[in-house]
Amino acid sequence: MIKKVQAVTHQPLQSIKNSISSEQLLNDLHYQQSKQIIQVLLNKGLISTTEFKEIDDLNKQSFPPLLGPGSVDTSRF
Repeated sequence: MIKKVQAVTHQPLQSIKNSISSEQLLNDLHYQQSKQIIQVLLNKGLISTTEFKEIDDLNKQSFPPLLGPGSVDTSRF
């Protein structure tokens, strides 16, 4: 018995239009760390949900995360 082998096709890789700077990476890291800290405070009941959201909004301003609102182009989906 002989198996038929089909040719493998692939899509060419698309280049990334914008590179990520080390400052953006650090901002994202700092934002993620700050969010973990305030999540612990919320879980322990030391801050309210409203305070959590307020602090998180301030942290987003100080340390803009990479995948924040508007960071992903969803117009093609």
